[in-house]
Amino acid sequence: MMSSEPMSSGLVVIARDATGQIVTRITSHRDLVGAMHTARCVLRLKVGTVRGEVHRYEAPTSNYVGQPLAALSLDDLARESAR
Repeated sequence: MMSSEPMSSGLVVIARDATGQIVTRITSHRDLVGAMHTARCVLRLKVGTVRGEVHRYEAPTSNYVGQPLAALSLDDLARESAR
């Protein structure tokens, strides 16, 4: 049986702005380390983002209010580059 719904497995990278709104979501078929790399890239490239999160995939319209598997902020990136 085929479904028009996307598969509900894998990870999703969420980028949030300063108000907590999702500004970008990217479905990832990589492992957690790869998804975190994607989150770092989004934080560096997407203007207005302040936080990147990795969640288990829920649905295309989910707000992902639960605890992320991993998260990082612009402050984390600044500390990483200061090393």
